[in-house]
Amino acid sequence: MDTKVKELIGIAASVAAGCDSCLEYHVGAARKEGADSREIQTAVQIARAVRLQAVTNIDDLAAKLERGEAIKLIAVGGDGPGCGCGEGCNC
Repeated sequence: MDTKVKELIGIAASVAAGCDSCLEYHVGAARKEGADSREIQTAVQIARAVRLQAVTNIDDLAAKLERGEAIKLIAVGGDGPGCGCGEGCNC
């Protein structure tokens, strides 16, 4: 993977994480590597879509929990049960 692509990924990750200083850095670095405005805009739009989906998913989960609906969580890896969230966590 070339450096320009890595910087475009850095832009998307910065937007998804909401990190202002990271975004400023990666946009500048991507431009130095030859990224044009269209490529930068595409990276930003992809990150916005990812972030929006994450927000929508957590909002839906919160609403279900408020209503007292049973939720089945799916484990997402790790060396053993739980992620350190607390007792009863299955992620």
